[in-house]
Amino acid sequence: MIPALAPIFHGPLEPYADTLVLPGDKSDAFPLSELLDPARLDAALDLVAAHFGGEDRRALASLFSIHYVHILMPVVVVANLMLGRHLPVALDDLAIVLDEDGLPDHFVLPHDGHVDGEADPFVRFKPLIFDHLEPVFAALSARSGLSTKVLWTNAANLFEAILRELEGTGQVPAAVAAGDLLAAAPRWPGGARNPFHAPVRYEPGPGGEGRWRRVCCVRYLLPKRGYCSNCPHVLAGKKRDDAKVAPGAISARLGSR
Repeated sequence: MIPALAPIFHGPLEPYADTLVLPGDKSDAFPLSELLDPARLDAALDLVAAHFGGEDRRALASLFSIHYVHILMPVVVVANLMLGRHLPVALDDLAIVLDEDGLPDHFVLPHDGHVDGEADPFVRFKPLIFDHLEPVFAALSARSGLSTKVLWTNAANLFEAILRELEGTGQVPAAVAAGDLLAAAPRWPGGARNPFHAPVRYEPGPGGEGRWRRVCCVRYLLPKRGYCSNCPHVLAGKKRDDAKVAPGAISARLGSR
């Protein structure tokens, strides 16, 4: 555990206490920039394929990216929102550890960051979104053929889920509001498209589920994996079923008059 981050490692975040470490903690780490080398990234995806099965590189890249953001983002985002601490996330400054299945397991930070009074979420999260995730997702897309829209939704879906988790604590309403402001904006200041914009929708669906991804993660293309519980395909199927039933239901109501 990074000592400066100890205050956030309780409740849902406790399992993430060791996902980010400082130099010297992981002897098998290698520079993160090397992961973007096509041969190195291909080798990692080959390991993922060997463990999970399947040959569709799009699904393998999506699975890889989901593990990637779940190792990186929870601590980075919560430290920023709850502690005002900016952790170093520049690609050239970080090292990464992959597990035996080729999936991200730890990130090694050069130091424990800094605290400042910056309130603008577009300033606070620009290094994570554009300086870190954008080149990683571009590399994954290039090696797999997967749309970057899927990769961005994997990350933005997690960002929104973190906000809802923090909202439930009631501890940092202003920070949550700042995060929501970022997620609600279609464009970044200056006009660039905001890749974290509105990754989910809230509406009733099957099984009582009310939170739905807007873009499918395509992991169902891997063997023995179906749709996720909040997959848009599940919601679309429910709507199709409702549409098939609706005409008969309307006729029955009219006939009863």
